Amino acid sequence: MSLSLNAHMDMVMKHGVDLLRSHQQQIIAECTGILQYLRETHKGSADAFEFAFNCFVAFFRSGQQSVETLIDDIRSQWVKEFHRPPEPHVLIFILTLIENSVHKAIKESTTRSFHLHPSVQYLFSKICEEMLLISKQETFQMDSFCEQLTKSEQLRIEWIARVSHVDGGYRLKKVIGMEENAIDSGLFERTDPSWFWLSEALLKRTPRRKPDERRDVFPVPWKNETLIFCMSDQDVSATIPFLTYAMHLLQMEEERNGKVYAGDQWKDAVILFNEWIMRSQDLNEAIQNIAFGYAQYLPFERCALFRYSQSDAAGFGLFGYHFNNTAIRNIKETIDRFPSISKILLGKGQQVNMVQHFQPLYIPKASEEFPMQYVKEFELESVVVAPIYVPSEGVLIGGAILDQGPGKFFEVDSSTFTALLKFGQSAGELLAKFLKANQWDEKQPELVQLSAREIHILQLLADGASTTEAAEMLHLSEYTVRDYVSSLMKRLHARNRTEAAVKAMRLGLIH
Repeated sequence: MSLSLNAHMDMVMKHGVDLLRSHQQQIIAECTGILQYLRETHKGSADAFEFAFNCFVAFFRSGQQSVETLIDDIRSQWVKEFHRPPEPHVLIFILTLIENSVHKAIKESTTRSFHLHPSVQYLFSKICEEMLLISKQETFQMDSFCEQLTKSEQLRIEWIARVSHVDGGYRLKKVIGMEENAIDSGLFERTDPSWFWLSEALLKRTPRRKPDERRDVFPVPWKNETLIFCMSDQDVSATIPFLTYAMHLLQMEEERNGKVYAGDQWKDAVILFNEWIMRSQDLNEAIQNIAFGYAQYLPFERCALFRYSQSDAAGFGLFGYHFNNTAIRNIKETIDRFPSISKILLGKGQQVNMVQHFQPLYIPKASEEFPMQYVKEFELESVVVAPIYVPSEGVLIGGAILDQGPGKFFEVDSSTFTALLKFGQSAGELLAKFLKANQWDEKQPELVQLSAREIHILQLLADGASTTEAAEMLHLSEYTVRDYVSSLMKRLHARNRTEAAVKAMRLGLIH
């Protein structure tokens, strides 16, 4: 089953919304403290922050799941509140404050929050992007459009209810054309299995101007909600098709304008990936961040990173995200065992221009291209091989093997391929900061590949165990442990066992 990049990014954003909901009390507490500070220090941005904060609180209480609803509410209410489009720097500032509050709330309430923050990052980047459009262009406002319809003398529309689609049915969002005090708050909080019951409740609250006054209500779909129109003393047989067609045309126009942005979601993925990996402090951290970023910002579940040696025409395992990391790091294979990869890399000799000619490679059936030992060990089905290279040098330095989980077949859309190209460039440039662009120095401790037993011994040393104590805990002879320690000191270029443990911790090999 294929999962497109756009669909994957929508899932990332939904995850961000879910995180906001699950931490809403902590977020509200954090934002309340920020607002209090802005008020006490008489900051000019206090009103704008309070407005945005209140929109988020209302979103929490509404039970809405769609971020489009949140953005639509902020957009429609902003100009009414401030009578002008938002200033970009103020908008970015207040959304950043709220985003930081979310990150803090998640970190303080979750022991392992590392994998949660990117979804929040993407959610706020989209909210900010959509909000910034207000300051650049005049956007269609559904509330304003409905108000104009209710004021028309020819249409005789009494009110228009905006109804959201939620789990379990329908929920009233807003009523245009009816006095606010005529509707009790409980009507906005309940969920009805049908729009009919909502319209019944609204009709009971609509005063009649004369005893025999006739009313008709009818629904018109609009994006992710339904509009319920109430008309009085008028034949609606002609009006219903007109309004339905008009709303259809408006939606088509919005979708046409929105395509400019919908097709660019690969750019969102690239931007977020770049921001994520640039926080790396050393080569080991860069490798891990790159692997995590490929799986987080693209529609993949697993990522295995390899370095490529042009002189040996071979690949060497570096790190596995959601793969068996030890197994990945133990892989050392010549490229000629992988027919399609070998054809690309070696078909025109050793001097192939990777930037121009080496593209991500989609392999629908791994068993036809990969050695069976790896197909069985990692349960490979469909995979993508993505290059990691240094654009300025035109040199391939590594690659990523990506899939959507054990035994899963999938297809890849064009936007994912575009993103893979950009990811490979960014990853290559970053790795080039930590090593020469055309070779990996085998003596660098960052590239030391340790077995599970060696890592266990290092961890025991870091915890203060003596050689004798480590031997007892591992059920090995003291001489065997000493040999391990001597080997580790040599490979880590450490003068003693303490320095070896310190280097291992700095490299992230042990805790």
